[in-house]
Amino acid sequence: MLVSLETRAADEMSCAPESERGGTDVQPITGLDLGNLLTKAVVCIARPSPSQAKLLERLEALRQRLSVSRFQLAALGQFKRGKSMLLNALLGADVLPTGVIPVTAIPTFLQFAWAWRLRVTFSTDRVEESYVDGPLALRERLTEIVTEAANPHNRLGVARVDVFLPSALLERGVVLIDTPGVGSTFRHNTAAADAVLPECDAALFVVSPDPPISEVETQFLARVRKTVARLIVVLNKIDTIEAEDRVTAAGFLRRVLSEQKCLEPAAPIFCLSGRRGLRTKLAGHAHALAESGLLELEAYLTQFLTHEKEATLRAAVARKASALLGELQLEKEFHLKALSLPLEDLERRMAAFDDASTRFEAERRTAADLLAGDRIRLLDELEADAERLRAKARALLHTELDKALARRAAADEVRAALGSTIIQFFDIELAQIREQVGKRLAAMLRTHQRRADDLIAFVQRTAADLLEVPFQACASSEALDTHHDPFWVTRPSPEVLDAIPSAALDQFLPKGMRHKRFRRRLIEEIEGVLLRNVENLRWATRQNVEDTFRRFRAELDERLALSLVATRGAMVAARDARKQQTASIEPEIESTRVALSRLGEIHEALARI
Repeated sequence: MLVSLETRAADEMSCAPESERGGTDVQPITGLDLGNLLTKAVVCIARPSPSQAKLLERLEALRQRLSVSRFQLAALGQFKRGKSMLLNALLGADVLPTGVIPVTAIPTFLQFAWAWRLRVTFSTDRVEESYVDGPLALRERLTEIVTEAANPHNRLGVARVDVFLPSALLERGVVLIDTPGVGSTFRHNTAAADAVLPECDAALFVVSPDPPISEVETQFLARVRKTVARLIVVLNKIDTIEAEDRVTAAGFLRRVLSEQKCLEPAAPIFCLSGRRGLRTKLAGHAHALAESGLLELEAYLTQFLTHEKEATLRAAVARKASALLGELQLEKEFHLKALSLPLEDLERRMAAFDDASTRFEAERRTAADLLAGDRIRLLDELEADAERLRAKARALLHTELDKALARRAAADEVRAALGSTIIQFFDIELAQIREQVGKRLAAMLRTHQRRADDLIAFVQRTAADLLEVPFQACASSEALDTHHDPFWVTRPSPEVLDAIPSAALDQFLPKGMRHKRFRRRLIEEIEGVLLRNVENLRWATRQNVEDTFRRFRAELDERLALSLVATRGAMVAARDARKQQTASIEPEIESTRVALSRLGEIHEALARI
């Protein structure tokens, strides 16, 4: 915890019963100072249980963020929509890797500092900090950390990257978050960006005109709207379409978002080119910068950060804190009721709960086995998909090859045509396989999510019934995912050939034989290209599925274990207190009742913010 021991001790006394505070009355919570409310909530529980400590740490993190007005604005969007380029343009520095380089699912937090600095947090909790010499060095270092090419499978084990740099926008107290693109294999379930969504107060939702906004994006956006306090929609890459088409594209986007209830009627849509905005900023061309459309978004952000940031931040923090307090109150209710029961009665009810827990553990093992079985089944289906894709691609490329040969195209022209066909084919097939696998995965994980929610509700409801405490099921947690994008091979890799090239020998052969040999070589090249491309797609999709199942199971295991520990722990703590304080248990009952009352008052106050 980040609160000092002296502060905690003082505030714990404010939550203690009269007998422990020298007769001072407990004052009701008044006013709506969110920072003070969070401080009171963080220190209101003396000797927290492990599960309570986790909730209190999250409350403390919210309090700290509020205390420094740390407003977190995330860039969200589908892969290749230009999120990183837009953030670079807003920063006026080319620091985030962009282009066709696939990135791993590693969030990057951009914060203000006068010195260029990088902090890398690893999954082992190890932290590395280093100073860098300007934007170029920073970009090179980020490329080594967050790109799939340099850090495949995230083999470095990077959990988070914090970038510190001078920026007029960041100096206003905003933290920009660059997130992985949505629209991966798992898009119908969650986005890779979900890992940081709970930390986001507002979002820049970035789309582009070609292709138009997809169903995957609108589904994701509907979920984002429930999480962030402010949504800012950006239609990026408008320089890729004609000027007369921009109004049409913006109108279509607004209509889709309005129909999906993702955008308020009066909310603006910012049409711009992040790439042009960055280039003109770096070149110092003020007129061209205005034409890029970036200035309108910057003016909006400046107005928002000046006049609305604090209120939006307060609303976002209050919403998150309210959910955490609800969980704290339920566990405290269990503890209070357990303290109030006669020891013999409490032990009898605990025995009944332990009997129910045996069933819970059996169901938990069954759930894990079912999840493992579904994982194997989905991976087998993916292998079958890859084989069907190979056959479909082979038939298409052979047809294209015969057409090119029939019109007597030159060798380089034939290869160029086949390369273009390969890229187009696999780009389309990738989207289709993502959707197909995503739907299967969504259906599977929804079933497992409901099963886990039912198990947790069973544990809590059992305890609530045994202790005669009102019960309301906790909100479901969602699985995380990651995103690996394949790259397409259009030509075979260089190989060591005969000293005399085959094409050179062909000129001495009859025309018909030359034609057959050329076609045979191209078919061999096609087979090699197909093998690598299908494997790239299969590998990327398989990695996505494996990552999702692994992280999904880890999160559910933690939720299930914590729910049992928290629920039973409340009764165990009460039983131990009863046994140790044989003279009187009333002081602890009163202390728990006061803490619960204070939590209730804070919860109500949060609802009014």
